[in-house]
Amino acid sequence: MKVRGKRQARQSQKAKELPELAKLPPLPCPEQALLQAFRLLSVDDWEKKIEGLTSIRSLSQHHAELLLPRLHDLCLAVTQEVKNLRSMVSRTAIVTLAHLYAHLGRGMDAEVEGTTRALLQKAGEASGFIRDDVELALGYMVVNVTPSRSMNALINTGVRHRNTAARKSTAQQLGRLAEVMGSSHLLSGKKDLTERFIHAICCLAVDCALEVRTHAHNTLAFLASHPNLIKMVERFVPQRDHITIKNIINKGQCRNFN
Repeated sequence: MKVRGKRQARQSQKAKELPELAKLPPLPCPEQALLQAFRLLSVDDWEKKIEGLTSIRSLSQHHAELLLPRLHDLCLAVTQEVKNLRSMVSRTAIVTLAHLYAHLGRGMDAEVEGTTRALLQKAGEASGFIRDDVELALGYMVVNVTPSRSMNALINTGVRHRNTAARKSTAQQLGRLAEVMGSSHLLSGKKDLTERFIHAICCLAVDCALEVRTHAHNTLAFLASHPNLIKMVERFVPQRDHITIKNIINKGQCRNFN
């Protein structure tokens, strides 16, 4: 099986591990429904906003091709509602992004940076239920869009985020991404891929917060069996962190062996 085929198989497997998204019936007049959804999102009525977001979910399932020409405007409107102070609207918008990732797949590539930024910002502000929704949406992002796009979006926004919850989400999703991409591809030595990922995950592995470090350590343990890992650490990680990272990798190798 070719590398891309193996990666697609891993993406499919990781997608199955995510909670299933609700299936909605198709809308009778999809073109009109899209225009109406934009109108509903623009009004200052939380129930109307939820109605509009629900329509977008249905359209993403049954008429994804209809959304593509206006996808940027659509994502701007949805991410604006992610920031909504009413939790019901915010949660609905977050799960709507999960639907867009799931049903439009790589069609969402150009929107990954902005939507990921909004999701991680919300993870840093919110409490339990909303954070769970954020993890759901980011999980669907990681397993459906182009892996390099999701990696860059997570790293650019999350690794140095001032909020612990946002860094934790970043570390968790980079771990999922490592499983999707596979260690051989991830550690191939490509500067724009291997350097960025290894530098980011090792930065998170020495984070001040235990919950962040734990996810990063798990990712290093997943990669620990690959013969190039130590070499990539020595090449791409600041020397001051070499001993700490190598100790983490050694522990991961022992855990894998046991």
